[in-house]
Amino acid sequence: MRDLFAPSLVQDNIDLDIRINDEIPDYYIAHLLTKNKRILCAAPEYLQKYPQPQSLQELSRHDCLVTKERDMTHGIWELGNGQEKKSVKVSGHLSSNSGEIVLQWALEGKGIMLRSEWDVLPFLESGKLVQVLPEYAQSANIWAVYREPLYRSMKLRVCVEFLAAWCQQRLGKPDEGYQVM
Repeated sequence: MRDLFAPSLVQDNIDLDIRINDEIPDYYIAHLLTKNKRILCAAPEYLQKYPQPQSLQELSRHDCLVTKERDMTHGIWELGNGQEKKSVKVSGHLSSNSGEIVLQWALEGKGIMLRSEWDVLPFLESGKLVQVLPEYAQSANIWAVYREPLYRSMKLRVCVEFLAAWCQQRLGKPDEGYQVM
């Protein structure tokens, strides 16, 4: 998985790419491994210093930790609540092209981040992170992306089937996923 710009499967001679977003070019073949959502989180220490936002408008006044990903959102987070999707312009003192660094900053109490729920679940369960505005989330499904039909490559087919089974076992079946809007 990459935090930087999505590779070109043809130019970079890549057989399989795992993508955590729903923006997949039409000229690639994509297999949904599992549904996923990104949620807003912050450390309790951050929320002790700054009141927890009660709306998306208040979120824009907080120190948000922005991951500069391949989609280049420029600090605009699109969040849904099951009925509608809203965009909120966020900013902060820190941004990185590494999701791991942003996670570390959040754990250190440096701001609010938007991160995959499965990635932060252990920190939520341990109390190291707290979910912020739990009614809002961002859809970011997990896909296996490839260039050619699976029947052409036994290795690729076996790999995709393994990944699908692994994701279903640990993260849930695609049809059991999230309705984010």
